[in-house]
Amino acid sequence: MNRRPLRFVALAYAAVVLWATVGPAPWRTSGNQLEGGILNPDAWTAPVTWTTGYLSEMAFNVAMFVPVGLLAALLVPRRRWPLALLAGFAFTAVIELVQVPEPDRISDPRDLVMNTGGAVLGVLLVLTARMVRRSVAVAAVPIRTPADDAMSSSGAATATDAPVPASFDAAASAGELVGSPSRIQ
Repeated sequence: MNRRPLRFVALAYAAVVLWATVGPAPWRTSGNQLEGGILNPDAWTAPVTWTTGYLSEMAFNVAMFVPVGLLAALLVPRRRWPLALLAGFAFTAVIELVQVPEPDRISDPRDLVMNTGGAVLGVLLVLTARMVRRSVAVAAVPIRTPADDAMSSSGAATATDAPVPASFDAAASAGELVGSPSRIQ
């Protein structure tokens, strides 16, 4: 898969998120930031942190970071998908740390949790889609037994002699299906 266009999309989306979260705010932000923001241990345990805020704000924080996790999971190799989780957390942590000294921004532990949750959801969507795609590919490949091979050599047609789509046949010959020797490590 050519990841170059995907890298461009990821960089563009990261720039938009950074602009929206740490860029100049055209509105006056008011909130309950404790001194030090996410760096202050009291901010993590203060009741005001977890009992204030709008549900729509929390949903927006989650939704804004779903594409971050999704793009990160698509850009890292399949076997290294935990790096996508780490990238989502690191991106939101950097944003919250940059917001600490800014007077018109609020560094809030709740935002860190919601943003990370959105990134995790994006990674899980990619993992789920990959599992579904893989299971469909495996289900479409006919299962042949030695008895089928013996019958087909004698000229008798079997139920598994149905035509296989070219994409699955090419994938099978390239060893790209689950369970093939090249995929088992």
